[in-house]
Amino acid sequence: MTHRISLRTLLAVLAIAGAGCSNSLSGTTGTGGSSASGGSVGSGGTVGSGGSSSGGSTGTGGSSSCKNVSACGGNVVGTWTATSSCLDLSSSSLDVTLAGLDPNSCKNVAMTASLTVSGTWTANADGTYTDATMTTGNAQLQMPAGCLMLSGTTTTCDHLDSPLTGLGFSTVDCQNATSGGGCTCTATVQQAGLPGVLSSAASGSGNYATSGSTLTIDGSTPYAYCVSGSQMTWTPQTTSPTTTGTVVFQKGSGTGSGGSTGTGGTVATGGSTGSGGSGSGGSIGSKGGATGSGGTSSGGTTGSGGASSGGATGTGGAKGGATGTGGTGTGGAAGSGGTTSTGGSSGTRSDGPCDIYSAAGQPCAAAYSTIRALSKTYSGSLYQVRSGSSSMNTGSGGTTKDIGMTADGFADTSSQDTFCSGSTCTISILYDQSGNGNNLKVAPAGTTSGGSYSAMPDFESSANHVSLTIAGHKVYPLYMNAREGYRLTAVGKGMPTGAKAQGIYELADGTHSGTACCWDFGDVSTNPTQYTTMNTIFFGTGFWGSGAGSGPWFMGDFEGGVWSDGASTPDKNNNDPSMKYPFAFGIVKTAPPSAMSIRAGNGNLPTATGLTTAFAGNNAAKTWNNSGGILLGIGSDNSNNSFGTFYEGAITNGEPSDTTDASVFTNVQSAGYGK
Repeated sequence: MTHRISLRTLLAVLAIAGAGCSNSLSGTTGTGGSSASGGSVGSGGTVGSGGSSSGGSTGTGGSSSCKNVSACGGNVVGTWTATSSCLDLSSSSLDVTLAGLDPNSCKNVAMTASLTVSGTWTANADGTYTDATMTTGNAQLQMPAGCLMLSGTTTTCDHLDSPLTGLGFSTVDCQNATSGGGCTCTATVQQAGLPGVLSSAASGSGNYATSGSTLTIDGSTPYAYCVSGSQMTWTPQTTSPTTTGTVVFQKGSGTGSGGSTGTGGTVATGGSTGSGGSGSGGSIGSKGGATGSGGTSSGGTTGSGGASSGGATGTGGAKGGATGTGGTGTGGAAGSGGTTSTGGSSGTRSDGPCDIYSAAGQPCAAAYSTIRALSKTYSGSLYQVRSGSSSMNTGSGGTTKDIGMTADGFADTSSQDTFCSGSTCTISILYDQSGNGNNLKVAPAGTTSGGSYSAMPDFESSANHVSLTIAGHKVYPLYMNAREGYRLTAVGKGMPTGAKAQGIYELADGTHSGTACCWDFGDVSTNPTQYTTMNTIFFGTGFWGSGAGSGPWFMGDFEGGVWSDGASTPDKNNNDPSMKYPFAFGIVKTAPPSAMSIRAGNGNLPTATGLTTAFAGNNAAKTWNNSGGILLGIGSDNSNNSFGTFYEGAITNGEPSDTTDASVFTNVQSAGYGK
């Protein structure tokens, strides 16, 4: 489903401290341009900050006293402290797609803002950096009425607040504009990392590179720069919004020497020197060398010693074995060097969510996970990876490999690591574990109403962007960025169609969630260019309904809106809990003709004690008419501006009871996520 919003800039101005910089952001050049002391607001809503505004009309290109750096390059290795900054941001065509807005209806978007930078930035000789800067400031945005049109329906100004944080703002408050039918939004910036550049993905560490007089952070954010003696000056090379001005750094007394301080047992290779301080030396932590706890699996020999010197923690040498007290078995050698033995698994699997649903009479119509088997009887592969594609991750070329399971049902990532070594790997197929063969491949193009990118085919997601350990197994969740999605463009076998009841459960990462449209999973149209009534679970924040706190929330995306309750128009439901947890569990269920319920774990999965019912009743706006297609990570029209991390989930043919929900929740919890 598509959700787009608009933005239009009024003015926002901060007088910037240090270096005598002042910002003149009034629409017409101030007549007098005297030193900035906080220019008065003109009658047209323009803020003067570097000379009063004469006439107060809304401007579209006022002058700025902030000057760009005369780039000269130089050696950036060392610790640098921001001592002054003067940064004006303005644009006549702001990239609204970063907020999930449709640039086709949100045209001529402009923004003005003023930023200041403080803190330190450290460059190590090995090309890594540590960023302890803070960028602060204010902005005002004016959004035309056309930007409120989303998927053939209209949203309201108060639903733009959260999506606009996708541009890098920390807070946004949108109100109805005094004229024109749009919205006026006031925003603040409080961003750690990425000095002077608005971003929703700023990082405190990463990689940098220099070429000539350009410094690039993490391969995507360029700055023009000049090092002169102990002073370094940057100008962000952004185009939407355009940035004018500089950040001035002063070099500290120490220099970086490569390698970050060891954390949790990794031996640091040098430890970067802070401003005047030295790295902590990267002493060996407790992450590896500890003696194995003697755990055994049924059939494995007692792990005895399992000690490693700097390696992974020995867990008794038995793969997947529970911690024991010395019991012995007949298969599986003792762990040596702290690594896991490959012979200690019993090879038996217990019930999964699909077994529970089947026993209750609502079988899985489709089930997916890159982590584990969701049924004890499933014997196929969990997913397929692609390596060496000449077309990057667009779903073709290269070679592929199916990733199966270990004896106890977790993904066999050792085979994936061997296959993907030295190459870029993506996930090319998510295999359906229901037995119905409803496999998901990269999603095709949708409509332009989903935004400029939704009318193009999606990308496959990275197969190894992030890993985690579950029950002693290294696994890779499905980590999805914007423009990445998977879809079945046919009526899935066993999928509920028409008014048939349906259930969906999902486990996702609440710390990696989007603010736009639409990170969905569920039942949709088989044709991404045609709208039907959707029946999906939505996770994130967006342009329609909302829940308690700041989100993300589990809600229902039913096309023409995202609902947190059964209101005729999506609204705020304070009973729908914010789920900003590493392991967030949610459920959406529907039954004819318009019944629905939304349920969520009452905390982070490993410590949650049960499910909270956010809503149970009728949806005043919808009558269910399922189409039988399946998608993950996008909206029905291929709206692909949002993102998230998917661990596992299933769609059921029929509506499970609350008792069945509780059993599935307990089953997912027992898998060992977060432990």
